[in-house]
Amino acid sequence: MKHNYLLILCCFLFYSCSTDEIEKETPDPGEALEACFEISEETLMVGESLKLFNCSSGATTFLYDFGNGDASTLENPEITFTESGEYTITLTVGNDKGETKTFSLEITVISVEGFYIYPDIAEGYSAIPLEMGVNPDNGKLYYIELLVDEVGSGGSKFYYRELAENYETEGQYLADKPYNSNSAFVNFYPSGKKNFVFSRTLNSLYGTQEVTYDAGWAFLNGVQSAKKHSYGVLAVSGSYLYYGADKSGDYHEAAIEIRNSNGDAFQVITTAIPDHQNASIGDMIAIEGGFVAFGGVFTASGTPPYITDYKPLLMYFDEAYALTDYVIFEDSALTGMVNTSDQLNGSFHLESLSNGNLVMYAMGEMRITNSSGNTLKKKYFEETPNNQALVCLGNSFVISTRDYLKKYDLDGNLLQEYHYGGQILPEIMEIGESLFFVAGYEAEEEVKLFFGKTDLDLNPISLQQE
Repeated sequence: MKHNYLLILCCFLFYSCSTDEIEKETPDPGEALEACFEISEETLMVGESLKLFNCSSGATTFLYDFGNGDASTLENPEITFTESGEYTITLTVGNDKGETKTFSLEITVISVEGFYIYPDIAEGYSAIPLEMGVNPDNGKLYYIELLVDEVGSGGSKFYYRELAENYETEGQYLADKPYNSNSAFVNFYPSGKKNFVFSRTLNSLYGTQEVTYDAGWAFLNGVQSAKKHSYGVLAVSGSYLYYGADKSGDYHEAAIEIRNSNGDAFQVITTAIPDHQNASIGDMIAIEGGFVAFGGVFTASGTPPYITDYKPLLMYFDEAYALTDYVIFEDSALTGMVNTSDQLNGSFHLESLSNGNLVMYAMGEMRITNSSGNTLKKKYFEETPNNQALVCLGNSFVISTRDYLKKYDLDGNLLQEYHYGGQILPEIMEIGESLFFVAGYEAEEEVKLFFGKTDLDLNPISLQQE
């Protein structure tokens, strides 16, 4: 816990001289007073947490001066620096005799700005990343961007952008945004056609917008639906499974729309969940003998609250897409928090881990289950926007939250975290021994973009020096 240094110094001197102090641990009366501490690292990034470990002897009181105006009387504190520079951290310890000793170490705090690349975004505009991947036709990294005119009459438009080796971008206009949208995906067909799908929501509207272009970027068609919401696509045996929700009657049902290699839909399979009005699929993966899907169940209304009783849902399908089992997670932090369809238009992630466990992540809640869907660990990250990433790395996985990248082992134990400074990050790409991402960060009333890269342990790699 950080405090004003002068106030803590006064308190420290008072308690050092007091005979009424309650001691946590009584040192050996014959032990000489020595000040000592160790640090978790000597060089760190702005926003990264530094841990300090006391190794003093004969001490009963502790005062750390972090060199930036902050201080702590904890024996083993943590500190986060908000500005780059060289800092001297000094520990002053005291004993019951009124003696004091000091010990200092120096650290270097590096700004993350020297590691990232910031594409040019015109003043007055926000650029929000919605999706990222690799174009299978040319092998280039791409991302889908929502460009919003925050001050003029330019409106909001979707763009497809590819990255060159020097991280310059080439953009292609896709469509205007008619309603709210916070997620998107693209399906590349063998013919060269590209089908782009965007979420399309309002408080009670749960729909989708699609546009399709040919190999030469000639516009082919566009479709808007108020009753169908698609979250992604899974390629299976020459066909493409578009998964999400479909409202053919009074309620949304979990839906799998099957399209052929030309993009024509020839079958829609809807699944109702017993005792629940509405259900959806946010992500879907193939497993031995069939598929497993992650989504949610909820109650919908045309008046506030528009969404109630939301609960995460895990569904198991056989190879013919028939529901064989499902699990509803009644212990979710999201229940009672989701109250509009707009909150459902972000990214959902489901991955099968190398030990057979499943990890799910959506709307700030991460959950690890065994293969049968029994919860092993869960965690909710407050104030995290609903467009975040999850990537598996063999014996570990990485997620994004507000401001942080976090690496976990297969049991959900935190291994590393990196204060990368972004708030919106839909995907993380594993490229060789590194992770690459396109993130959005809040800049006053706007959202801007940056490109970033780390190694697999979340140590930043400078793109400006490549």
